[in-house]
Amino acid sequence: MKQLPPLNALPAFEATARLGSMSAAADELGRTHGAISKQLAHLGEQAGVPLFRKDGQGVTLTPEGEEFARSIGRSLDDMEAAWQKLTRHADSPSLDIGISATFAMRWLMPRLPRFYQKCPDAQVNFRMTGKHWLEEDQMDAILTWDRLRWQFGGRTDIEVLGDVAFGIVHAPGLDVEIDGKQLRVKTRCVQELPGDVWQRYQDLTGVSVEAKSAVPYPHTFLVIEAALAGFGAALVEKRIVADELADGRLVAPFGFEKIECGFGAIVSQKKRPKRLAKAFLDWLREEAAGGP
Repeated sequence: MKQLPPLNALPAFEATARLGSMSAAADELGRTHGAISKQLAHLGEQAGVPLFRKDGQGVTLTPEGEEFARSIGRSLDDMEAAWQKLTRHADSPSLDIGISATFAMRWLMPRLPRFYQKCPDAQVNFRMTGKHWLEEDQMDAILTWDRLRWQFGGRTDIEVLGDVAFGIVHAPGLDVEIDGKQLRVKTRCVQELPGDVWQRYQDLTGVSVEAKSAVPYPHTFLVIEAALAGFGAALVEKRIVADELADGRLVAPFGFEKIECGFGAIVSQKKRPKRLAKAFLDWLREEAAGGP
């Protein structure tokens, strides 16, 4: 076990050694003369040797006290430098955020100017998620919203930012057959990622989908563009097609299935947190609550 001096007495020792006066040290530290005197007496008792001797109205260091003061001075300088480095990181105006390209382009980027109005010195840097998952300890946060593809499970490092809602969409002129909760369509437009999101949607909603083929696309925004072009039906989150739904370029025959707490941020447990990251996640939470 490490043998350390009484750490709460070190500020009193350093200030007294530097100023040559317990009264001056007390004034600097906002303590009483008696409190400083007691701490120094306790420190000397623990050391087993006197660290100060009286010198008129003040005190001077003994040879042992001088050696200890030099060591403590270097240690406190190192601690101060380390603390400044740590707080500079915490106050950094730069954020590294992992996010899918579709969610960034269609939902977040149009709203980002509102965050910069609140935090004008901020700089949000995006790293795209996709087939290759980002290293979490390299990001301040990774945003996740595709709850049909994977679940939060028992993870404790995810901050919930809001709900999500998924539904089947297609262009108004697409040749589809709808019978109750059954959809028949020639083609499904799907994304090239693991996980059977269509099956999970059917399990959640009871809607069954029959399609002759499934055409894969590498990005969700290409899936959406394919649906807009009339190539087939797509399964998407409501936020990222809000404009197309509003102007009638896409329709959602079964509406959207809400998944509570499905929008979240994976916050690294290894990377030191930044104050700005909390402000960013709080802002995202407000934006998500405001609807599409």
